[in-house]
Amino acid sequence: MRIAITGASGHVGTNLSRLLVQEGHQLRALVYQDLTGIEHLPMEFIRGDVTNEEDLVALCRNCEIVIHLAAYISLRKKDKDCRRINADGCVNLIKAAKKTGIRKIIHFSSIHAFNQEPFDETLDENRSLCLNSPISYNQSKAWGQKFMIESSTRDLEIIVLNPTAIIGPVDYTPSFFGHALLRFYRGQNPGIIPGGYNWVDVRDVCQATLNALEFGTGGTSYLISGSWQSLKTVVNEIRKLGGHAPPRLEIPIFLAQIATPLLNIHSYISKKPPLFTYVALDTIKNSHRDISHEKARQVLKYNPRPFDVTLYDTIKWFQDNKYI
Repeated sequence: MRIAITGASGHVGTNLSRLLVQEGHQLRALVYQDLTGIEHLPMEFIRGDVTNEEDLVALCRNCEIVIHLAAYISLRKKDKDCRRINADGCVNLIKAAKKTGIRKIIHFSSIHAFNQEPFDETLDENRSLCLNSPISYNQSKAWGQKFMIESSTRDLEIIVLNPTAIIGPVDYTPSFFGHALLRFYRGQNPGIIPGGYNWVDVRDVCQATLNALEFGTGGTSYLISGSWQSLKTVVNEIRKLGGHAPPRLEIPIFLAQIATPLLNIHSYISKKPPLFTYVALDTIKNSHRDISHEKARQVLKYNPRPFDVTLYDTIKWFQDNKYI
C-alpha cells in the first residue's frame, strides 16, 4: 500500500518505517526537522509541518493510508504549542485526508489522553478523556483523540492507538524515556523518585500498528501497554547490564516539587534537560499501575514481550551505537 507518515524520524517512526518498508509498503514521510535514522530508507520525503494544511495535502496525495505519529511533547504545565500541534494538527490532517481521498488514518494518541483516576480500577478504553486537564500536553492529546474518533466515517476510518511509556532499540535522538535510561546508566541522577511507569517496547507498538491496518475498527481506540515497573526496579536492572550503581537517595515527591523551579533555572542556564519538571513529577506520581491491553490483544493480536527483554535490547543498542 501507499502509506503517508508523519513523525517518521521519531523513535516510533524510525522503527515503524523500517518495518513497513520490510513489509513491502511504499512510504512518503512528512519531515519537519532531520532524517536521522531513516535517511537511507527507500521512501519519499517532503518537507512540511502538521500545522499547515497544504503540506498535509501534499503528503496525502495519491496515498491510501496515513499514520499520524507527529506530536509535540512538552514538559511544561502550560504550553500553547501543544494545542496548536497535537489537537489542531489533527483537524488539519482530517481536512487534508478528505480532500485527497485517504481511506484510513492510524492516529497515535497517548495513555495521557485518558483520566488516570480512579487508581483502584483498571484503566481501559472506557475511561473518560482528560479534556480539561491542567497539563497542556495531556489536554491536547485528549482533544486530538476526540477529533479523530468523532471524524471517523465509513469512507474515512480513523483508528486510535494509545501507547504507554515507550522504550526500545533504534532510538537515535534519543527519545524522552531513552534519555532517562541513559542518565541512569551513566549515574547522572542524584536520587530516585518513588513511582514508575507502564513501559512498552517500541517494536511491539509498531507491530500493533501494522496489525491495526488490517484488523482495527474505525472510530475505536486501543490501549497499547506493557507492564508497570518502578524506577527503583529499572535502575537495579540497568546496573546488572553494566550501568552505574543505583543512587542510594530516594527523593520524596514533595521535595522534588520544591526543588523543581531552581532545577529548571539551572537547566536553562546549562542548556541541558531539566532533572525534574512539574509534568514529569506529576506523571511519575500519578502513573496508573493497572492498564489493560486486553482489547488490543483480542482485536490486534497484540502480545507485548517481557520488560527485561526490552530493557536488555535497549541498553545493548545504546552500547553498540556508542551512546554509552
